[in-house]
Amino acid sequence: MAIPKIAMKASIVLSNILAGLLGFAAASAAAEPVRLLGFDTPPMSVVTDGKKLSGPGFDFVADLFKAAEVPFVSEGLPIIRAVSILDEGNAVMVFLARTPAREDKYVWLGDIVPDDGLAFTTRVGDAPITSVDQAKGLKTVAVLAGGAPAQILRGNGVTGLDETANESQNLKKLAAGRVDAWFTSAIITRHILKADPEQAKSVSTGPKVMPWPLWIVGSKNLAPEVVAKLQQAFATAKSNGRYAAFRAQID
Repeated sequence: MAIPKIAMKASIVLSNILAGLLGFAAASAAAEPVRLLGFDTPPMSVVTDGKKLSGPGFDFVADLFKAAEVPFVSEGLPIIRAVSILDEGNAVMVFLARTPAREDKYVWLGDIVPDDGLAFTTRVGDAPITSVDQAKGLKTVAVLAGGAPAQILRGNGVTGLDETANESQNLKKLAAGRVDAWFTSAIITRHILKADPEQAKSVSTGPKVMPWPLWIVGSKNLAPEVVAKLQQAFATAKSNGRYAAFRAQID
């Protein structure tokens, strides 16, 4: 039985409408900006005025997005919330430490600070802490709330952790004698001490006790074309001097 011309035309029109809607949906999904996340950990990322991001690390990663022509919106959040959004998808974090536990959870976009390490800072006059095992004898250790350093200490039997949402507060706690040591990245420690020279006079940082490579990291479901563009932009930044300029700011 032949299909009436009116029905055939209606079917064609409907097919065109559906194709248009699908195309619009795909284009909208492709154009959805990536969420660029950071938490308050200078010099890598600084959160001010609520959720505004700044800092050398953020500026460098934002420049990669611009060079790659990848739309983004930036947001500063507590680390636990930022990691939660990263897990949800279509997000990039200015940096996270690349650890075995995280290896398969994310897409690793570029080794922004591959040579960092974790170290203990203690008050001047106290014995330096040169290993995680030695830290088991401490009553209290200041760490960033929700961060991997806290998980590492717990996993190695270090108890009495004093968790704070801001690393600068950890320095103040140590200088005031409220904790026995402060455990975090050597680069972050150096920057915070430089920003607060009075407090820095009363503390001393020991040697790195373990490597702590920092990477720009993306959600597992980040679009492959976005991953490729950002990785290429990172490679270009390493060759054109932009990365060297960033390192000069934080080293």
